[in-house]
Amino acid sequence: MYIGVSGIKAANTDLQTTSHNVANAGTTGFKNSRAEFGDLVASGCGGGFGIGVHTQDVNQLFQQGSVITTGNSLDMAIVGCGFFTVQEAGEGGNTLYTRAGNFHVDAEGRIVNNLGQQLMGTDGPLQFEADSLPLTNIVISDDGTIEATSSGGEIISPEGGRVGLVDFPNRQGLKQISDTQWMETTESGAPSDIANPPANIGTILGGALEASNVDLTDQLVNMIIAQRNFQANAKTITTENTLTETVINIR
Repeated sequence: MYIGVSGIKAANTDLQTTSHNVANAGTTGFKNSRAEFGDLVASGCGGGFGIGVHTQDVNQLFQQGSVITTGNSLDMAIVGCGFFTVQEAGEGGNTLYTRAGNFHVDAEGRIVNNLGQQLMGTDGPLQFEADSLPLTNIVISDDGTIEATSSGGEIISPEGGRVGLVDFPNRQGLKQISDTQWMETTESGAPSDIANPPANIGTILGGALEASNVDLTDQLVNMIIAQRNFQANAKTITTENTLTETVINIR
């Protein structure tokens, strides 16, 4: 009976993971996840015997999502394997990493995302002079160089250099947090040098965003499979219960 319970727990984890993927099919920069399982074996003098299943991990799949043109000049899509670096507001704010490139210029000239986190460049935080606002004709090159026309008609670039991209030795080791962002961990390793990224880190496409990499067809098939697994494991519990009642009722 407990083997069936372990199967139900595993199927429920699979369903939850699939549901999370489906819910974020329209989330910019989202990376879908996959629950992975392993069998449980009890060792004895006569050899091992199966006692159920357990969840080994829920891994993220970092394949490239579709690139969608938006027309918003400060939207950025990464074509490749890198991450944007953003800094939380306030002294001692966390450094986070994201693939969501929906940025804008705030009232102080800082390039920020919807959470107010500032985009980091190769030489520091990216910021225009406040007296140069509003900006027009913003152009982003594939190497991350940003140029814009100031309110005075001059061609200017923000302080902080180019938009910087970083990568990690083990992306699976990144800690996933909300809002399609990740944090560095010991398992992920340290990020690459933002000023001197690896040659294969990718390029930046301005005026576009990377869509979620969730394939709804695959997710709906996974949902059906997980539901069937749940039902099958529930059936083993009811069958075991029936057999137990039969033995108890023997006179």
